[in-house]
Amino acid sequence: MKKHYQHSPWVQPARLIAQLGFLAFASFAAWRHQKLGGGPDGAVSVDALCPFGGLEALFKFVSSGEFIQRLNTSDFVLLAGTVALALVLGRYFCGWICPLGTLQELARKIGQKLFRKVQLSVPTMLDKPLRWLKYVVLAWALVFTWKTGSLIIRPYDPWAAYAHGFAGWNEMWSEFAVGSSILFASLLIGLFVDRVFCRYLCPLGAFLGIVSKLGLFSIKRNGESCLACNKCEKTCPVTIPIMAAPAVRSAECIGCLTCTTTCPTGKRGTEHEGQTFLLPAIAGKQICPAVIGWAGLVIFLGMIATAQFAGYWRTQPASISAALTSEGRLDAQAIRGYMTLEEIAKTYSVELGKLYRELGFSEQQVPATTRCKEIRTLLGDSGAEFDTQNVRDAVSRLQDPQHN
Repeated sequence: MKKHYQHSPWVQPARLIAQLGFLAFASFAAWRHQKLGGGPDGAVSVDALCPFGGLEALFKFVSSGEFIQRLNTSDFVLLAGTVALALVLGRYFCGWICPLGTLQELARKIGQKLFRKVQLSVPTMLDKPLRWLKYVVLAWALVFTWKTGSLIIRPYDPWAAYAHGFAGWNEMWSEFAVGSSILFASLLIGLFVDRVFCRYLCPLGAFLGIVSKLGLFSIKRNGESCLACNKCEKTCPVTIPIMAAPAVRSAECIGCLTCTTTCPTGKRGTEHEGQTFLLPAIAGKQICPAVIGWAGLVIFLGMIATAQFAGYWRTQPASISAALTSEGRLDAQAIRGYMTLEEIAKTYSVELGKLYRELGFSEQQVPATTRCKEIRTLLGDSGAEFDTQNVRDAVSRLQDPQHN
């Protein structure tokens, strides 16, 4: 009896819908945060919706029970979800969920439409060493984040740059000049080369690649019946040599299933109906691509829903004091751009008038209800160099017992 389930023509459209859905949600969350600000009365930031944030925060949380600023338990839940996916379904997160990966895929689709005759590929002698860069970025980010207790990689993060783009061009480039440059460069190059950032720089992709090597997922090829049409390799967005082995367990595989859905495997109404050439496999057992697609969404969204039901899903501090507390004390360096001068003065028990004098402007120029990140705009040309660090420094001086 022939099996007809292998070929699922709707798998890639369904993947695109999932990708666009996650991108739309993440973009809306970023826009909302920029409009409402962060903190207990604001909106969740993209930092608290990042699986890599959970990995960055892990050492400090285990060693001291504290979170790195901007992060919360939601990061750990998302990290657990992506690790679970990597162990069962490989780098499914990269191929089906990651918003930055989706932006790169969209750039490539646009490039294919606009520049059909332009076919670019990275030479193998350059491609292979460049792929190791993401592991260097992973090691650097973790070592220095765990050492300093702060998000070292944040100014260089293209997704953080994208999220702050909703606050305007100046906001995007003042704090995330490097991240913005990486974002635009990867999208520009991405018009001609698939997933440049994923291949060469993404630390989360590097981490999930390592985890996936320990997992159950692979792409299994039937060498005896394979047509050697090479369609799988031609369509692979990360250029894995699929034809070189009976099973693909590469750390580079993003679990997009493009190779399996392009393969003539099991196509109805053709001479290949019921035949098996290339299919995803778990623990060596070949499985319908559609099952992989549904299973990944169930695992990931199910873990988030379970965490919310159990009360472990938290994206924001419960109070301004909680947001500002570091190692059991109020830390001026924890002041964030979404906080108002009024809130800061009250929480730190400093006189509002003294805070204004330290900052060098009046309440008539900048109302007390102004968020720190909005002060520069109100000051005009005289505040071109002003940023939240000026407020942190002013509060630190006022906290000094020797300050007059």
